[in-house]
Amino acid sequence: MTDETLSRGERTRSEIIQAAHDLFIQQGYHGTSMRQIAAQAGIALGGLYNHFESKEQVFKAVFIEYHPYREVLPLIADAQGNNIEQFLRASIHRMIVAMQQRPDFMNLMFIEIVEFKSIHIQELFNLIMPQAMQLINTVVRTHQAQLRPIPPFMLMRIFIGLFFAYYLTETIIAAQAPEEFRMGAEEYFVDLVLHGILAKPVPDRTEAL
Repeated sequence: MTDETLSRGERTRSEIIQAAHDLFIQQGYHGTSMRQIAAQAGIALGGLYNHFESKEQVFKAVFIEYHPYREVLPLIADAQGNNIEQFLRASIHRMIVAMQQRPDFMNLMFIEIVEFKSIHIQELFNLIMPQAMQLINTVVRTHQAQLRPIPPFMLMRIFIGLFFAYYLTETIIAAQAPEEFRMGAEEYFVDLVLHGILAKPVPDRTEAL
């Protein structure tokens, strides 16, 4: 939806969410007041309360509006590959590149986990799940012959787990870690999900005798 098609109220709400997002990232949740959000959005404090009853409601709107699933899911859907391995490598690379442009997301996620005990994540999950499951089911149908019979929900959880494991360690640790911690990390993460960490067993020649 473009600015031209938004109503005045929708534009004001969007400006509030953007202002709150910037302040939450700069000052933290508790360091930001409703009065500051209103000032940043260029409206009166009473005008802010016309759109949101509390600061928590503002944060929930920010958390959902700025969650990267809006960018990431289309990128995964458009990933190319002749087989499941090529597709996963392409889609994970696209996710990583997209998230490198969103350092703010980690701040929002920590506010959600620490301050709100993840109470808004369930609502977000319900919002994302239909799109994510449609994508997972499409991948499973397309590459069924190459996949083990793993339930689609579990495939989605594994995929999300891989991504967050990479994203968290890259964001929190990698910059201060030795170079060996970073070298080929993306390749290793994808390879381990596809092939595991165990070496292929050497065939017992006595069994063939």
